[in-house]
Amino acid sequence: MVISLWFFSSLSALMVINTFGILLPAITDDLSLSPTEQGVLGSAPHWGTIALAVPLGLVASRFSPKWLTTWTLVGGTLCLFLQSWAPVFAVLLLGRFLFGIGYTAQQPARALLTRQWFRAREVIVVNGISNVFFGLVVGGGLALAPVVLSVLGDDWRLTIRVLGFYFVALTALWMVLGKERVTEEFRNQEPQRVTATLREVLRHRDLWICGIGFAGATTSLGALLAFYPTFMLEEHNVSLNLSGGILAVNVIVGGVAGLAVGYAATSSGKEGRFLQALGLLMVLTNFGLVLTGWVPAAFILGFLNGFAWAFFPILITVPFNLSGIRPRELAVAFSITMMMVSLGYALGPLITGIIQDATGDLKLALLIMSVASVTLIIAGKTLTFGRPIAGTAAPEPVPAD
Repeated sequence: MVISLWFFSSLSALMVINTFGILLPAITDDLSLSPTEQGVLGSAPHWGTIALAVPLGLVASRFSPKWLTTWTLVGGTLCLFLQSWAPVFAVLLLGRFLFGIGYTAQQPARALLTRQWFRAREVIVVNGISNVFFGLVVGGGLALAPVVLSVLGDDWRLTIRVLGFYFVALTALWMVLGKERVTEEFRNQEPQRVTATLREVLRHRDLWICGIGFAGATTSLGALLAFYPTFMLEEHNVSLNLSGGILAVNVIVGGVAGLAVGYAATSSGKEGRFLQALGLLMVLTNFGLVLTGWVPAAFILGFLNGFAWAFFPILITVPFNLSGIRPRELAVAFSITMMMVSLGYALGPLITGIIQDATGDLKLALLIMSVASVTLIIAGKTLTFGRPIAGTAAPEPVPAD
């Protein structure tokens, strides 16, 4: 119950970030944004993660997961109301940037709560359930956002204000139902020094390969989430309702499929092969989504692209399986992983907007961004998934002093 509620609250923040592309045409008309400014706004929530993930992970991992989550939800609520008021581009940019920092600061709580409530062998299932929540919350948001926007008379400010009140309710619910389970074993695993924690985390080869795999995949997805609705509207006269539906199918399928695919990959011990196959499918369907203007084909490609995102529970479990990792180290390692996820989400819209400004061709920009998912194939070929590399022994943990 606790971890499910946490997933719902955290993924609601991600839903807000990822539905921005649906609001972007209305925001652009209101504030007269250039393509580069659109890309900057799309990437803004992820800048804080890139810059502050490690220090926030080190600091936030010292706090109670319940109260860390509470205060980040409060901060996110205030940021939404700031965005809904924003009279100029700079204020909207600030609101989205601060909202992203709050989301980043919340992530160590996930690692700590997972370690408190679940055994190691259950983590892949927990992460699979997280993927289901991702599909339902973020996918549902993508499907509903154009409907809500239309009902509210294409008023993007009022739409964001509705999200702000939604966050007020989420915060109150978490304050009442959120709780921790701190065992003596959990306390005894905690290291004492920040330098030892960071040194332990940075030595793990698989952590960085995992991050690179995520960064490429989210670069492609970030570009699509930010610009696909605009592209389909301008290039093929496809409504926001339909393009939002295509993206929603993508996210929902990926969320639901991730639970079964993640379990199958881990049970068979063939995680790498699953990642390679899903990475190839992702690259091909990224191209297909950009090249077709036929709506039925786009829905099919969205479904297949979403299935490729079933890789998420496999890759997100890598930090939990690092050799000798302790709770606070896990919180920092998870923050680094989320930093790499956000790096892709930030680069996708930003580079797409810059390329469109330089060439005047949004289709070309999206095709270039589609290639980035190849890093998932590379990760599948090189990750060890917690198993010693042939001919070597697993490294010994560094004492915490």
